[in-house]
Amino acid sequence: MSLALVVRENKKLIVEKLDIPKYGSKDLLIKVTHFAQNPTDWKHVHFDLAKPGSIGGCDFAGEVVEIGKEAIGNYRKGERVAGCVHGCLDPKFGIRGSFSEYVVQEASLVFHYPSTISPKAAATLPLASITAALGLFRKLALPLPPTTCRTSVLVWGGSTSVGQYAIQLAKAAGCFVVTTASLARHSYLKELGSDTCFDYKDSNVVSQIKQVTNGNLAYAIDCVSEKRSIQQVCATLTGANPQVATVLPGLSTEIPSHIKEHSLLMYTIFGRKMNVFGQDFEAQPQDKAFAEKLYQLLSDVLLPQGLVKPNKVTKMPGGLNGVEEGFKKMMDNKVAAEKIVYTMAETTKQ
Repeated sequence: MSLALVVRENKKLIVEKLDIPKYGSKDLLIKVTHFAQNPTDWKHVHFDLAKPGSIGGCDFAGEVVEIGKEAIGNYRKGERVAGCVHGCLDPKFGIRGSFSEYVVQEASLVFHYPSTISPKAAATLPLASITAALGLFRKLALPLPPTTCRTSVLVWGGSTSVGQYAIQLAKAAGCFVVTTASLARHSYLKELGSDTCFDYKDSNVVSQIKQVTNGNLAYAIDCVSEKRSIQQVCATLTGANPQVATVLPGLSTEIPSHIKEHSLLMYTIFGRKMNVFGQDFEAQPQDKAFAEKLYQLLSDVLLPQGLVKPNKVTKMPGGLNGVEEGFKKMMDNKVAAEKIVYTMAETTKQ
C-alpha cells in the first residue's frame, strides 16, 4: 500500500492508502522522496477542474523501484531521478500525480541529476524547465544549448520559476537576455544569466527594452501571461517577424495580428490525447520527442556543467499533509522567486 493525496468532493484533499500503481514495459516505478508545487496544481483543485478521485501534483524527485522490460536509459533500482507527471487527470485514466508515494512514468521522460544537486532542489526542475525550453527552442525555434546564437530574447517575469529557467537556457544558447522583474530580484537574475533587467512596474519599461535591443527585438517569452503583461511584451516586439510564447491560454485577442503567438501547454510532452481546462488536445508526438531530448541534455550537459541551476526552495513541512497550506500560500501571492517543495517522508495518515 502507499499514501496519496486524493481530491474528493467539495475540493477536499484527503491522504488515503492506495495500492502501489502498476507500470508498463517502457515505464519506471518511482518512489517519490520530494515533490514540488506549481500554480497548475492549486488551480485544478480551486477551479473544480480536478474530478473526485484524482491525484494532483506534477514535479517529483525520487528513487527507481522497478524497471519495465523495454525501459530505455539503463536505469538501476535505487537510482535518484526526477521528472514530472500529469497531475489531476480524470481517475479513469489511472495516472497518478506526484502527490503520491509512488508514481509511474515512461523512462524516456525521466532524468538523472548530479550528486551535487539535492533531491528537493531537483524536484523544482522538470515542469518549469521543459515549459521554458518548449517556448524558446520548440516554438521560437532558437538553437538548443550549448551554442552562441547572439539573438536578443525578452523573458518577461524573470523571477517566476519558468522565467528563471528561461533565462538560464537562453543564456546557455548564447542569447542576449533581457528580463523584467521587481528591483529586489535583479541581482539574482543577473547571476542566473540575464544581461540586463528592468523593473516591470516602471512606466518607461517598454521604451527601455526597445532602447537596449535597438528596436530589433523579435523574440519573447511571457512567463506571467496576463492581459497587462502581454500588452507590454507585444509593445517591445518591433523587430522583424516578431514572435511571443505565452504560458497561459486566452490571450490571443490581446496580441496584434503581426505578432505570432505560441501558447505553451507542457502537458503535450506526454504524447497522448487529453482534455485540459475543458478543452480537447490532440497528441503531440513532436513535443514528446523534444522533451526526451531536452531532459537528456539536462542530465548529460546542462546540469553537470552548471549551465542550469534549480530554483531556490521554500520547504513546506508535513509532506502531503502540508499541501493545503502550500496552496493557500501560493494563492495569497506569498511565494516569490522560490519554489515550494515537500518531503514525502513527513506525511502521516490522519
